[in-house]
Amino acid sequence: FTSTGLRASRAMSCSGQPPGRPGAPPAGQPVQRMQPPTGAVPPSALPMGACRPMMPPGGMPLRGPPPSVAPGAPGMMPRPTGPDPSSTTQPARPAMPAPGAGMVPIGGPPMGARPPMGARPPVGARPPIGARPPTMPTGAVPPRGPPPSVAPGMRPSGPAMMPRPQTGMLLAQPAQSAPPQPQTTAPQPQLQAEHTPAVPVGQAPRGPSPSVGSLPAMRPSMAGQNGPPPIAAVPAPGPGRPPPPANGRVPPPRATPAQPHSHGPPLPGTGPSPAPVTPKVQMYQPPGASKTAAIPTAPASPSVGPPPSVPPQPYMSPPPQMPISPNSGSLASPPVSGRPTDLRPVAGGAGDVDQPLAESFCTLNITSGSGGPGGVPSEQLPRPTPEELNNPLRLTTRPSEASVVNSAAQCHPKFMRMTVNALPNSAGTKIKAALPIGAIIQPLARSDDVDVPVVNFGAAGVVRCRRCRTYMNPFVSFMDNGRKWRCNVCGLSNDCPNDYICELDGEGRRRDRAERPELHLGAVEIVAPAEYMVRPPQPPVFLFLVEVSYSAVSSGMLRCMAATLQHTLDRLPGGERTQVGLITFDSTLHFYNLNNGSPKMFVVPELDEVFLPLPEDLLVNLSEHRSTVVNIFERLPTMFAQTQSSEVALGPALKAAFQLVSHVGGKLHVFTCSRPTIGDGKLRNREGAAPKGSVKDLPSASLLQPDTDFYKTLAVDCSKQQLCVDVWSCNSAYADLATIGQLAKHTGGSVYYYPSFSDMNQGEKLSRDLQHNLTRQQGLEAVMRVRASRGLRISAFYGHFFIRGVDLLALPNVDEDKSFAIEIAHEENAVTANTACLQAALLYTTIDGERRIRVLTMELPVTAALTTMFEAADVDACASLMGRISAEAALSSKLLDGAEKLQNICMELLRAYRSLCPPQAKSTSQLLLPESLKLLPLYTLALMKSTLFCPSTEVRADERSNLMYLIGTMSCFQSTTLLHPRLFQVEPPVSQLGQLPTPLALTIQTMEATNAYLLDDGMNLILWLGRGVRSEFLQGAFGWPTLENVDPSTLRLLPEGSSREAEHVHKLLEAVRAERSWGWMPLSVQKQGHGDASFMRALVEDQTKQMMSYPEFVVHCHRYILSKVT
Repeated sequence: FTSTGLRASRAMSCSGQPPGRPGAPPAGQPVQRMQPPTGAVPPSALPMGACRPMMPPGGMPLRGPPPSVAPGAPGMMPRPTGPDPSSTTQPARPAMPAPGAGMVPIGGPPMGARPPMGARPPVGARPPIGARPPTMPTGAVPPRGPPPSVAPGMRPSGPAMMPRPQTGMLLAQPAQSAPPQPQTTAPQPQLQAEHTPAVPVGQAPRGPSPSVGSLPAMRPSMAGQNGPPPIAAVPAPGPGRPPPPANGRVPPPRATPAQPHSHGPPLPGTGPSPAPVTPKVQMYQPPGASKTAAIPTAPASPSVGPPPSVPPQPYMSPPPQMPISPNSGSLASPPVSGRPTDLRPVAGGAGDVDQPLAESFCTLNITSGSGGPGGVPSEQLPRPTPEELNNPLRLTTRPSEASVVNSAAQCHPKFMRMTVNALPNSAGTKIKAALPIGAIIQPLARSDDVDVPVVNFGAAGVVRCRRCRTYMNPFVSFMDNGRKWRCNVCGLSNDCPNDYICELDGEGRRRDRAERPELHLGAVEIVAPAEYMVRPPQPPVFLFLVEVSYSAVSSGMLRCMAATLQHTLDRLPGGERTQVGLITFDSTLHFYNLNNGSPKMFVVPELDEVFLPLPEDLLVNLSEHRSTVVNIFERLPTMFAQTQSSEVALGPALKAAFQLVSHVGGKLHVFTCSRPTIGDGKLRNREGAAPKGSVKDLPSASLLQPDTDFYKTLAVDCSKQQLCVDVWSCNSAYADLATIGQLAKHTGGSVYYYPSFSDMNQGEKLSRDLQHNLTRQQGLEAVMRVRASRGLRISAFYGHFFIRGVDLLALPNVDEDKSFAIEIAHEENAVTANTACLQAALLYTTIDGERRIRVLTMELPVTAALTTMFEAADVDACASLMGRISAEAALSSKLLDGAEKLQNICMELLRAYRSLCPPQAKSTSQLLLPESLKLLPLYTLALMKSTLFCPSTEVRADERSNLMYLIGTMSCFQSTTLLHPRLFQVEPPVSQLGQLPTPLALTIQTMEATNAYLLDDGMNLILWLGRGVRSEFLQGAFGWPTLENVDPSTLRLLPEGSSREAEHVHKLLEAVRAERSWGWMPLSVQKQGHGDASFMRALVEDQTKQMMSYPEFVVHCHRYILSKVT
């Protein structure tokens, strides 16, 4: 992987200077345009006849400010000349030239001469219009320092940039510089919150700052790559550092020799010569580093479990020199003597006067390492709590009772979940915040604890806005004594139907508000009248398209599927309206007449022009022909037990199924074990097209894109006929799920993937998944539309659907596990209202044949304060939306671009938040995190290390495609579980029988080789056995005294009552599975060092061969933020 720093280092010339004009910033770094400070007098404002100052008498030629910095700007003092660098005494301040002495008229200065940096404006010069002159105490001298756009210690850009020594920053020198010398620096008050490291004259920078266009979190295999510039920490006054002078006079700094390899000042309390503060370089690969760290063979301490974790506390105590305002919790402006009291260094958050500063945030201290890179102490890293891992709803981020929004009427977060529960008032505010603005919608989510009442408007009809078609909701306002109501989306005044009129109370609310659910609840279900139907309600139709080739029979897929359907027929939803059909295929097509007492099979070898024999008898009513259907599923495995066919004609079989149910619609279940090889839709082996080790063998997004348009075209036709397709892939080799999965993506279906399927290992998983799929709550022939208030629009949709028109989602089938994501953008320059509404309406047919409209409504405050938006952010919803956005980016280009997109969103968000923090908190040795999003760096790194973006060639293309489909339909809870699994200690037991222990941190440092651990990622359960696990546990749980020469995949748990160890494991598995409502999770056993790659990949906090560890990624984000903040 090539980074920006590597390209910049190759572009440097032999002399060490970056290419380009002299004094230009290095390649890859943005040019910092300097702005004149407050009160500066631009040259254009000087009166006629005014003069520019030359060099002082007897002094060295002083280099003045650039054209963007006005001469005489306050805080710009001349550079002291002539002092002995080794002297510890303070040099005298050079005399200022008298007015008129050594002056030349404007327009005629000597070539190359520039006015001194500390020159005062000439007498009589007029300040610019609107400028406010600084208020200075009598006899005080303005404090010295650079303009706001110039980093402390740096002179304005010019042909040769000389560093200006200052307290709190040391110059970076090459390794071959002179040995370290004692440093003597004069104390100087902190004038700015951010410091940029200086670069000596004639020396190329250590490396370009990490740019948005690179992917620094990836670890390359080459060593010696230049990293970003060092971080200069600003120490607070402490022992040996006197406080700022009370008179406001700032003495000139002592000339201090530059120290080699100095990356920051000594940390308080660590002595005169501490280890440098050097965070890990972005693409560092230690020599001999392995993919995973070694597990200690003996416990480090007698205690069981991880070290005591100290979560990061919100920032509430500033440095000693910054007092806190009493009874407010906010940081007060420090009284600095001799400094103008009417001028503030920071007007507000993000540099805006109207932006309030953040009052509570998390701080992570970047510590120095002894002879190594810096990092963050493990106990300070933010980690999710057990409550946050167990279905977090993040109710604290939603609008409160005291806000302008009625929180009791909001839609429950199980159905609709906003990424930010406060919307920006303009597109500019959204750009400044850098937050993903959108929502995760799961309209039919399982809601055992949430009641969704059914509303029947009766003769009044469905009450909707006649312009934007918004449904009646709790946030509309009534007028004219209840005869009219104003739409909260478009603002139109509508007339109430005569049967819906009710008088208002003294607060302007309807008196029957508590009796009507649509007026006080955000989630209701409306009975749709006849005008919402274009045909009679669709009956539940289940058509099974099953492969019967040699692979399907030998793997046990055919037997497992047939046995499951045989025992699930009685639980199929729909009652007497349910219809069932069956088609099998290999190199030919097999149709079954189920209308008679004894089923008959018809074989059609013609694949070019598919036709249906006896089309009236292939789809039958289940209640009327149940015995016939049960008979065919009983005989199906034995009918093809002797088959030797290896050819598969999936395309013609799909065409036949489409012809069979196109008149009614329904659900098509496709079971495959081989890649299509003949007929329409045949696919080639793209994964094995290139030899191992070639360039084409590297992970590429091309394998995630469909190879042919046949399946997408067929899926669009199925969507138009209300036919949904579910794909069940049990392939032992490459199946090309990226292409076949288009059937489910565009019809609202699901993709199930069982790699190297065997009924011994995965038969129970397939059977339970099929039962859950057939019996869960679902809606038929549905459409969904999301409406937003005036000034907002829906800019993007994510999920499995087909879009009709602009914003109508066609869903032939929608179930309780499906979710959809949207992005919200601004349609106008600004939203003038105080609140904005978002309403999702799903029109569908229930299994019982009723036409319903599920209406989900939320009203959110509109704000211009960035701090309010960050406080209302939902980290789980943000991570889910970011995962979908990055997955789409990977599909459009390559995998690395998707991971880069994900990383950039996270780092830009943190950079925007840092600008909102108080200036005294912006130490270069601290990373500032919003309290609501403190887990976002961990979730971002986990997604980058997931199977989707993992650059390892060990991950198969079908696994990536399967995860792509899962991310597009997962709920927030399920996606968080997949990104950050739970790790429990099983042996030795640390909890009561049947109770879940406290989850451990996902790092190998919390594990021991003598223990056993259980990993829960929401999809699978992995029981990991260390090399030194007790033989008593192995004997009691599996019946084996040792793991030597034993394949862990063949291990099976003994019955629950056979031993105490087996009972403990069974109770633990039951407790974990009870919390996962979206499916059954199988158990697999893995042994340390033998086929445990999937378990090690789930330890997202550890370093891998290509990716950073969690502490390294946090330091990298901090480096990026410092490189962007000026």
